[in-house]
Amino acid sequence: MKTEQMKATYELLEIILDFISTLLWPIIVISIVVIFRKEIRKLVGNAKKLELPGGISIETVVGNEITKAKELAKEIKTERKPEVQYIIDHADIQKNTIANKRMIELGLKTSPSGLDLNYYKRIAETDLRLSLVGLRIDFELMLKNLAQGFDIKIKEKEPISKTISNLFSKGAITSRQYEFINTIFKISNAAAHGANINKDQVFEVLDIGQVLIDDYIAWLDWGFRNE
Repeated sequence: MKTEQMKATYELLEIILDFISTLLWPIIVISIVVIFRKEIRKLVGNAKKLELPGGISIETVVGNEITKAKELAKEIKTERKPEVQYIIDHADIQKNTIANKRMIELGLKTSPSGLDLNYYKRIAETDLRLSLVGLRIDFELMLKNLAQGFDIKIKEKEPISKTISNLFSKGAITSRQYEFINTIFKISNAAAHGANINKDQVFEVLDIGQVLIDDYIAWLDWGFRNE
């Protein structure tokens, strides 16, 4: 009998404690908000500046990532084989009017810009963000074409991040090209999500993006030289 009474008492105490804790938590939360209201305002005010979904810094990413992309572009040029650089300097396909024609011949998807980044500079005159989103779309098409050329199977709705990883694992792109592409995509994503970016920065991104265009144009020549 005593055991049953003790059990009932413990159950009653648990109910009371649960009830008290239910009442206390809102009070505790309100107290924290009141005490640290200034700090919370700062955090909320800076939330957009600090981080996007996926860990991308929305306000600080642009400057830092552009600097990183510039360094990677220099390294990509440095590691090019002389024969590849020769093609970039002399191949007829370097002429942008020929690039899409060549891709059609190879059964690849054509480029919206014709691989002429001045196309996106003209867009930037009226819409900075749209120009970088367009650059990303062009790069995605290039990467899918590259996957096709290297016989890397990709699904129609496959995330571009997976395509990039597959290209790298198959040796279709170098580690620096892999990092460079992801860096450019971070910049375009940040811009699309509202990061502050000015015209000079956009033109800088387009200028350094040329390094990937050049490598792709060279690949269109040497990658299919025997066809």
